[in-house]
Amino acid sequence: MTHQVRLAGRTTAFDVADGETVLQAGLRNHLALPFGCQSGSCASCRVRKLEGEVAYAFEPPALSAAEIEAGYILMCLAQARSDLVIDLHQPPQIESLRPRQLPCRVQSKTWLAHDVLGLSLKLPKNSDFTWLPGQYIDLLLDDGRRRSFSIANAPGRGMLELHVRVAPGGRFAHWAAHEMPERAILRFEGPLGAFYLRDESTRPVVMVAGGTGIAPIHAMLEALTAGTHTRPVRLYWGVRAQRDLYIHERLLRWAREHDWLRYVPVLSDADDGWDGARGLVHEAALHDQPDLHDVEAYLSGPPVMVRAGKQAFAAAGLDADHLFYDSFDYAHETWPAVG
Repeated sequence: MTHQVRLAGRTTAFDVADGETVLQAGLRNHLALPFGCQSGSCASCRVRKLEGEVAYAFEPPALSAAEIEAGYILMCLAQARSDLVIDLHQPPQIESLRPRQLPCRVQSKTWLAHDVLGLSLKLPKNSDFTWLPGQYIDLLLDDGRRRSFSIANAPGRGMLELHVRVAPGGRFAHWAAHEMPERAILRFEGPLGAFYLRDESTRPVVMVAGGTGIAPIHAMLEALTAGTHTRPVRLYWGVRAQRDLYIHERLLRWAREHDWLRYVPVLSDADDGWDGARGLVHEAALHDQPDLHDVEAYLSGPPVMVRAGKQAFAAAGLDADHLFYDSFDYAHETWPAVG
């Protein structure tokens, strides 16, 4: 038995067969749907169900109780049990940003911190590849595996900037840091993900990043600081120690130059000489703004941080419609985004 899925506000509809997920059916019909891990962890395929019923083989790990109550589903896991109406709630320009595979050349490698490597990848000459700041790419390895990395810069320079955390056991990161030659040719697929700034909103913005989760948020801020943005933005960047604040000076400069931006670094293991915020980064954000009813929030970083932030922000009044997050947890042997 098949069921029909209709996209709210459009004439588009497609059929979903028994045993098929909503995402599988949409991609089979060549629709530009948002997706990432395809395992229920990253929430890139989160959409709101307006009508109908779905079932899951297991509880979707990336959805909170508040999101489920608000009607959100993960298309990569949801199987239709009736006809459905879903709201993608994505900007028109993302329709033209279908993921594709391209080559790129390693332009340079730079140590940004003791355990974070910056990779500059040059796009093919005259390439029209672009993305929404906050999205990510998959690097395609020779053995068929993938590594997902958030794009750390805004479009416009013919380059992709990546922040790669080099940790014990990270085979690709070790190779990239110590063995990969400059000017090496890599292949990637993108743009991917549904983590990007919603320009249509007028709400004040709270951004919370953990570790290299600053990469996609840096891309957003780079685009905002180059334009005419005026919406208030509060950025909280949580790391372990002061040496981990590897783009600290740039963020301080942006905050000095733009009245709408406030930047708060937060250390979880600060030494006695640190006079800034301490503790968990989402708690620091809530300390400054305990009522989140009227804000728009972006969370980016390790799954533990994202889960804690989602729960705490929902308890502080944040509506699920105004919460966007990038949890660096991916499938098909893909390491966490940004290394």
